[in-house]
Parts: sequence; structure tokens; C-alpha cells
Amino acid sequence: MARSRGSTPSSTPAWSPPSACPRCSRPRARPGGEQAVLSGAARYLGRSVRLVRDADLSAPTPCPDWDLGHLLGHVRSSLDDLTEVLTGGPGPDPGQVADPAAAIRARIVGLLVAWTVTPGRRCEVGDRWISPEIVGYTAAAEMVLHAWDISRACGADHPIPAALATRLLEVSPLLAADRFFATPLDVAATAEPGERLLALFRRQPR
Repeated sequence: MARSRGSTPSSTPAWSPPSACPRCSRPRARPGGEQAVLSGAARYLGRSVRLVRDADLSAPTPCPDWDLGHLLGHVRSSLDDLTEVLTGGPGPDPGQVADPAAAIRARIVGLLVAWTVTPGRRCEVGDRWISPEIVGYTAAAEMVLHAWDISRACGADHPIPAALATRLLEVSPLLAADRFFATPLDVAATAEPGERLLALFRRQPR
């Protein structure tokens, strides 16, 4: 069972991580294709955190009341908890990394390593057992949404890759089945997949 870290606002996600972004739900999804989605999400997050500079840490983000430093702390803790869910215990300690972006990159690697050693093994979450595939989709959604948040806070326009967004949209009825904090935003019928995914999670695409 995952440990609780930090003291950020809580909204009781599926495995009780330390906090949940006020605009994220608790994703659940069907198996199939999660390896490609997880890898793509990790690349997208890695690209976004490379944008971060010390001067950006106080910048506002699309997550209400969170500056970039707070958001990076949430992402770091969430990756720790997801890794622990996959492995059944604490993952390798990446050590104290002063650079918050570097700390996230180290945890992305830890999560992907944990994923490779869990095929076929169910993951314990409280008093329930779930498949690692569901954890994989959960991790992918977390990384993709917050990667976009990070890039916006840094003043960059890094659209979510179309194939990645399309796959997450395909499982969106399951991703949204648990709870939303508010109703999705409206988007044009001609919106790109990434824009539709962002609107689903209450983010203004532009």
C-alpha cells in the first residue's frame, strides 16, 4: 500500500496518494495498449520538465492555487506512490535532488523500471487488488495532464501528442467513471485530440 507523503490538498484518489490536483480525477481503464501510452506519457513529461528554470517555480499553473513549485512537488510524490503501488513496496530511493525537475526525471525512470517487473502481477491498493494495466493508465493520465500544466506554467506551447491523446480519449469513459471535480469544458467538434482531452479534465486548451 502506498505511503502518504507531503501535505498538499487531498481529494482521495484510488490509491490514496498524498494529494490530488484539483482538476484531476481518479483514472480507471481497460487493459490493452497501456505500455505504449505509459512510455509516450513519460516522454511527454520528460520534455516538459526540461523547460523548468528556477525563476519559473513561483509561476502560476492551470491547477487552481498551485504555483509551479507546488505542482512539481505533487508530481514527484504521485510518481513515488504509483511506483510503490506497482512494486508492492518503496521503490529505489533516488536520493535528495535539489533540482525539482531532475527529481521528477529520476522518478519517471523509477516508474518505468517498476512497470517492467510487474507483468501479470496484481497490485494491492488498500483492501483491493487491481491489475498493473489499470495503474499504467492512471500513471499515463497523471503524467500527460501535468506535463501540459508544467509547459504552460513555463510559457511554452507543447500540445499533447495526437496519438497519446487519442488513446486516452478512447478510455475516457472509464477514466471519468469515478469522479470529476466539475463538468468538462465545451470544445469545438473540430478540436484536436489533445484539446478534447484537456477540456475533459477542465483545462482550457488555449
